[in-house]
Amino acid sequence: MLNAVGPSSITAAALVMQFCLSVVATLGAYWIRQREKMVYRFYENPPGVGRYAWILLPYSLVTMGLLIFSDQFSAFWRPLSTDVNFGFLGWSHALMCVFLMDVACFAVLVYLTGGSYRSPFAPVFFILPAMAFFLHESPRRVVLYVVLIGIVFSSTLKVYETPRDDRVLPQGAYWLVSVACLALSALIGYLARPH
Repeated sequence: MLNAVGPSSITAAALVMQFCLSVVATLGAYWIRQREKMVYRFYENPPGVGRYAWILLPYSLVTMGLLIFSDQFSAFWRPLSTDVNFGFLGWSHALMCVFLMDVACFAVLVYLTGGSYRSPFAPVFFILPAMAFFLHESPRRVVLYVVLIGIVFSSTLKVYETPRDDRVLPQGAYWLVSVACLALSALIGYLARPH
């Protein structure tokens, strides 16, 4: 039946979501790079982070490749390849690897763009648990992702020292509200998950 939710449809949905996440990250990196070119156009070696945007290409290729060459997704196009099996990894392990790579890649991007308090990439952390529940990840794995995200978000909060006049900014409250929202979104996703 075409409407049944199974490993193949979950893997295909994960591929679509990973593509969308890669597009969002690439657009953000492109925007940063364009701004850096305008601000630092007379510098030979500008102190910008846009030059690290190349990280997104291998990230996108590897994460989407893991899903494409998982056992369930490769089953879609296996009839065309006769007896050659391109399913190198189980779909469940591929999905976990993709989520862990998402956390790692966005941790690097957040670090390079000013930390959790200033980075335009920090909001991505908060959609990952919802994506995991949507893709039928187990609650244990989602808890693992939430803990990793909480650690990364907290550890990259003060990447760069704030200027003297910004010391009154409510970073502690920002951290508390952000981590509480992360936990709340994971709880809502758990309560609303498909059974």
